[in-house]
This record gives sequence, structure tokens and C-alpha cells, in this order.
Amino acid sequence: MSYEHKNGNGNLFKNQNKTSESHPDYTGTIKLQDGTDQQIAAWLKDGKSGKFMSLKLSDPYQKAESKVAAVDDDMPF
Repeated sequence: MSYEHKNGNGNLFKNQNKTSESHPDYTGTIKLQDGTDQQIAAWLKDGKSGKFMSLKLSDPYQKAESKVAAVDDDMPF
């Protein structure tokens, strides 16, 4: 059984797969107050007042469905 966040909680981990500047520095998951699961990404930035994190929430990643055609049992051969 994997760990499940309580509503309003999440985590961030250093992105081990970052290969370009556009990739986030940290990634993780968060459960919103209404129970919706979201992915969270964070980029470290330098601003006028010092360092900060820019954040983005998105729907959880889902692999694309297989493009294999369904078997049709009514084929004549």
C-alpha cells in the first residue's frame, strides 16, 4: 500500500530527470482540500527580493491508452 496524503497536504522531491531549464527543479503530489489529487512542480527562481519558488499544479499524469485495435470476433476469416 502506498502512502496517501491527507487533504491539504503534499510533498516535493528534487527532480532527478531534469535535462533542460524548462523542466521543474522539484516535482511531487498534493491532495487539495476537496480530496482531488494533483501533481505539483516547482522551479527555483531569483527575484528582486531574493530566491523563490514558482509553482504549477496539474492533473495527474496518465499513460496514453494502447493504440492496438480491438479484436472483432465477427470477422469472416
